[in-house]
Amino acid sequence: MKRGHSGSEDDDGANSSRLVKHSKLSELQSGERATHRKDEYDVAWLCALHIEMGAARAMLDETHDPLPSMENDTNSYVLGRIQTHNVVIACLPNAEYGTNNAAHVASNLKRTFPSIKYWLMVGIGGANPSRQDIRLGDVVVGTKVMQYDLGKFAKGELKTTAIPRSPDHSLGTAISNLRSKHELEPNQIPSILQNKLGNHQHFLHPNLPDRLFHNSYEHDGEASSCEDCDPSKIMPRRIRGSDIPQIHYGAIASGNQVMKDASIRDKVGSELDVICFEMEAAGIMCVLPCLPIRGICDYADSHKCKQWQRYAAATASAYARELLEVLPSSNAYTLVSFHSNIDHSKDLQQHRRKKFLGSLNFEQIESQRLTIKEAHEKTCRWFLSHPSYKAWLDASQLKQHHGLLWVCGKPGAGKSTLMKFVHSTLVTKHYGHQVIASFFFNARGESLEKSVSGMYRSLLLQFLEGYPDLQQVLDDPGLMANVWSQDPNPQVLLNHPELMTFSFSQGYYRLSLDVLQNIFRAAIMKLGSRPFTCFIDALDECDEQQAVEMVYFFEAVTKQSTDIRVPLRICFSSRHYPCINTSWSIRVILEAQPGHTNDLKDYTKSSLRITNPRLVKQLQKDIIDKAAGVFLWVVLVVQILNVEDRRGRPTLRKRLEEIPSGLTELLRDLVVRDKDNIDEFVLSTLWILFANRPLRPNEYFHALWSGLHSKGSADTEIPDTSLYTDETATRYVTSSSKGLAEITISNTPTVQFIHESVRDFLLKHNGLNILWAELGSERESPSHDRLKECCEAYLKHATFQEFISETKGEYIAQGLQRFPFLAYASQNILNHAEHAAKAIPQDTFLNGMKLTQLIRILESLNGDIYQHHLVKGRRNILFILADKDYPKLIRAWIKDKPTSKVYGKQFRDALFAAFDRNNKRSIVALFGLSTRIYNGVDITAGFATRHEMYIGLTPLTWAAKDGRAEYIELLLEKGFDIDVKDDYGDTALSEASRMGHEGIVRLLLEKKADVNSTSEDGSTPLISASMRGQDSLVKLFIENGADLHATNDKGFTALIQALRFGHEETAKLLRENGAVEIAQLTTAPHL
Repeated sequence: MKRGHSGSEDDDGANSSRLVKHSKLSELQSGERATHRKDEYDVAWLCALHIEMGAARAMLDETHDPLPSMENDTNSYVLGRIQTHNVVIACLPNAEYGTNNAAHVASNLKRTFPSIKYWLMVGIGGANPSRQDIRLGDVVVGTKVMQYDLGKFAKGELKTTAIPRSPDHSLGTAISNLRSKHELEPNQIPSILQNKLGNHQHFLHPNLPDRLFHNSYEHDGEASSCEDCDPSKIMPRRIRGSDIPQIHYGAIASGNQVMKDASIRDKVGSELDVICFEMEAAGIMCVLPCLPIRGICDYADSHKCKQWQRYAAATASAYARELLEVLPSSNAYTLVSFHSNIDHSKDLQQHRRKKFLGSLNFEQIESQRLTIKEAHEKTCRWFLSHPSYKAWLDASQLKQHHGLLWVCGKPGAGKSTLMKFVHSTLVTKHYGHQVIASFFFNARGESLEKSVSGMYRSLLLQFLEGYPDLQQVLDDPGLMANVWSQDPNPQVLLNHPELMTFSFSQGYYRLSLDVLQNIFRAAIMKLGSRPFTCFIDALDECDEQQAVEMVYFFEAVTKQSTDIRVPLRICFSSRHYPCINTSWSIRVILEAQPGHTNDLKDYTKSSLRITNPRLVKQLQKDIIDKAAGVFLWVVLVVQILNVEDRRGRPTLRKRLEEIPSGLTELLRDLVVRDKDNIDEFVLSTLWILFANRPLRPNEYFHALWSGLHSKGSADTEIPDTSLYTDETATRYVTSSSKGLAEITISNTPTVQFIHESVRDFLLKHNGLNILWAELGSERESPSHDRLKECCEAYLKHATFQEFISETKGEYIAQGLQRFPFLAYASQNILNHAEHAAKAIPQDTFLNGMKLTQLIRILESLNGDIYQHHLVKGRRNILFILADKDYPKLIRAWIKDKPTSKVYGKQFRDALFAAFDRNNKRSIVALFGLSTRIYNGVDITAGFATRHEMYIGLTPLTWAAKDGRAEYIELLLEKGFDIDVKDDYGDTALSEASRMGHEGIVRLLLEKKADVNSTSEDGSTPLISASMRGQDSLVKLFIENGADLHATNDKGFTALIQALRFGHEETAKLLRENGAVEIAQLTTAPHL
């Protein structure tokens, strides 16, 4: 077999050329660094200080490899890309400032990069506050530059003779473009700083006082700060509404000295009408027209404040980045989004946007909101006039609460119903004018329904579809860098539910939390004056740590949005625990509100159907008194009393007295009192609690039937679900769960508990043990074992066995309508067995299971995604266990089996599948080890998770190729043949030799590997080492008895190969050890 990933060792280089071309294309597609030409750079970004260069580097979307400079160019460059521009960043030499040094740096840069079209001088400067209301951290953009210290003396005074110089025309038009944009929406400096420098706190706002002193008040030269300066000398200024840096446009004065005198500042400022002082722009203007952009760090007086310098450098850099977004690109080689080498046409842009939005969607995205019952007539309306709600909507109060409203309440109090009502009310009121988004966490749902990742995906989808113009953020290469993946391993998606695939170059988006948050924040910052409102329900139903981090993220985003006057509002709801503290928000305790109490009264009054009118009022009062604000408790109690009344029992008041007041206690009472069909009820709760995913109604029906049938409690024949209607399914779910479960409302309905309190009762309050007395303290293993038995019974049923024996593999999937539980049972039986194996041995199950048949079913049902690239056509049970990471089942299967049966080809497939999936527990289990440390080395660390690294190899040749001595010793200890050949005809020794792993070669020779073994082309390790000039290996092979005169399939000896490839020292070594001279080889073929 020829190696698919390399050519023959005697190739002349054609293969190498193909590899080079392929490598360049791969760089472009994968986002790896690619080498650019000097004529591909169109923007020069000049800095005077290292802190300015640091801020500039942070603005890059990607960094490029360095390029050689022209002769005598002493500059040091940072190369990269911002948006569609390739940028050259250069800095003046350390501690060398002024116009002359700047001109020298600019001249050198122009020689090395002659294609530069736009020149920016970006850094810090001192403000002239007497001309405009300029503050520290603001940005000054120079519409013209004058050198104020250039002129002639007349009557003891310097008369400036410098000519004002203006930036390039194209930069001037870009400035006009950006200024017009800022007339309609805030500048993007805060969001750029957060996105690009959020992890570098020293570049963010220093939170220090901004003091402007009277121009006659000098700073004490010995004081390092202004803490002791006279506060009475501070100039009074109006209070700004926010800390957002403002942008000022005007003339800049440039000179070779630092301006530190306020009186001279004011005099020069008045004469030249300048608003900023700096030291470099005039020098560059002598060479070429540049645009100075200055972040203000002081007021050009004696009261210097270095603590503002980094922030000022950052704000100037952020403005420069925003300017580049509107600056036309002259670069024909610019990479487009996702590092593709395709034209960035409008159609492709729209196509990518559409695909990304499609990746955000998931099947149950609205299931929980739709499933929550509508508010009962007349209830919840009180909240619309509640002072806290009105304050939340009041734009004038946004700065106090930053748009955060939090509704807290007891479990079952009715928070979700209230959230759905308020959300629906706002949607109806503002339909077509505002985007009102929502996400309702569901701990009983599938993974994305109860994860923060699912929440961000849902909110982003609603947001970007509601305001389509904001989809422009998806075109930002910097923001979307590394989001697109073309990983050839499709099964990675099975292990990562946050990833979504679709047919676009056979890749998928990496929708990590960071990616989703960054896109969300970027879109929010572009909202302008348009409102966006989010309702996020049931924070307590997602992971606690994720919930805390999510709240802190929204707290930061709402603060940012308030600062730039974006009307963002977020309403959370949760239980009182876990308690998440916020710096600001409006909180409403639901059960403490009079309006909520009135809702309970209204519901009870309209829903309690008691025929005795004299009893009704008293019962209503007693129910409200006992409810403690918990709406679900009232609903359940009203149902109980209505049933009692329909049965004609005259004990309603006594029954109400017997009902516990707490929700948990009420659920316990319901379970204990009703003993009918208890086995079915237990099975129902087990499936809802421990299924690997929520079951569809027809799956639920067949799963319960299978479990009951296996215990002799149901009919023999598999039920025909085609005869059942939606109403029948609803009745069965309600009756089998004793009213504690329901069918969700969605495109793919599932069965779940009516409320998270039911799950809490069963798991946290020991309810499951009350139902199943034999369960004991270890609940998980017996529960999963029971579900495994349901799956096993279904797959072994005679009717199904008859079907499977008569059906070809590719047609098995067509039986899903007849056998709706087939897919779940076959795909999850091993998973349940793995969980059960924690406390219950599974070897009997594995030995009794028809594993070959199971593999056949899985291959049919799972289609291409299960056709693993490593083992096409030869899947086996050990491979599946390693591939799915079931270490307990691996140990159970290996147990008591002879070594020869375990460590063969199926072991190779299983081991490489575990490597490929990074299933560390399975790797340890496959070798029967109790720990991942073997001979002091972690055997689960450092291996590749790319399948092409293993194709065609044996475990031993892989270990030799990868330089893994610990694996070689472990494999040999397990009985592997040291001289076995892989699919390429190589042994471990020839592979180690090829890779130059001398230590591995020594180890293999010590373990008695055949030193004269041959590879596919007949070469011995000595011949291969001689061809490559590996003298130390040549010597080692000779010392271990290598045949000096062995030939490969072309008749070449080791000596001939050494001479052919120009290795004179190797040839000398071979001759010294007795190799025959080439002239003596009269039978050797033509060289």
